[in-house]
Amino acid sequence: MSAEEEKEDAEMQGKTEAKTEEAEESAEAKKDVADGKEEEKEEQDDEEAKESAEKKEPEKPKEQEADAADDARAKVSPGAVDINSADATLNVMPTAGNKLLMPLTEGGFQHLLAGFRTTAGIKSGRYMFEVKIVETHNRNEQQGGQGRVPMPRQLVRLGLSTAGSSLILADGGSNCVSIDSEGFFVFEKARRKVSQKCGRNVTMALLVNMDEASPNANTISIFKDGVRVCEPQAIPEKLRGKPLFPTITYKNVTLQVNFGPEPLAPLPFKCHLLASAATTDVEVAEVPKPSDGKYEVVFPVGLPDQGYFDWVDAFLEKHPDYIEISDRKLLDWASKSGLWRP
Repeated sequence: MSAEEEKEDAEMQGKTEAKTEEAEESAEAKKDVADGKEEEKEEQDDEEAKESAEKKEPEKPKEQEADAADDARAKVSPGAVDINSADATLNVMPTAGNKLLMPLTEGGFQHLLAGFRTTAGIKSGRYMFEVKIVETHNRNEQQGGQGRVPMPRQLVRLGLSTAGSSLILADGGSNCVSIDSEGFFVFEKARRKVSQKCGRNVTMALLVNMDEASPNANTISIFKDGVRVCEPQAIPEKLRGKPLFPTITYKNVTLQVNFGPEPLAPLPFKCHLLASAATTDVEVAEVPKPSDGKYEVVFPVGLPDQGYFDWVDAFLEKHPDYIEISDRKLLDWASKSGLWRP
């Protein structure tokens, strides 16, 4: 090999080595950049994880209801708090010593709401009562029937009403307030979702707080199997200052009713049941009974357009312990149950 050729080979080798060094330097630079980006990403991920850990889920409101203190005041007598059979619709069917309530489900009665008041109206204090939905009823509807079937087919409403008012809660009147198994709070014509749904085998408890010293004074709340499922809902001003009778409205369900003394599903705090109420906190209504043990039925007779129903209205005003059974009352009952004429 000549000297000139050796020189050319040396130059080529030098250029090759220079390119190799440049490539290695470039690869190292790219690696440094990649490592830097990876470190930056790891730092960013760490910061995001830290921020996520710092951002906790909003805490549920703290339970403001406290344990009920032992009450040394005189209590209502055993059995005084019960279903008022004289203040109930005709399709309320109590059994097992008024512990179980069944509805009528034949001949169209499956579309009518059943309702009753208890014998004790709450004036003050904090008390609860429970119902457990032990059975639901489903009847096959006749095909081709006219009119719309009210929904839902099964329903339970727990609430308060004044003496002498409608036995059907949520009828649009201003004498009652309620929360139903669909989760709706209803007063007059206002209706809003406040709670979870409750179905079969669920124990619903209505907590009535009329203790002026409580932060939840003049409210009602629903508990599902002992767990709060709605925030305290204010009892409307129109209903305050008067005895409010726990009232139950239901349709196509069998209910186990519990007024005490022990709860079916204890609440997160100790609370007295209605059957353990102090006599000064409640007003107990007497259930009228005939002196001779026999009930009286009156059949008014009159001519059309001759003041027949005016006489009936006057009679009922003087004798409020009588129950009217007539076409107009059945139509009114159907309307309050959600049925409407085709």
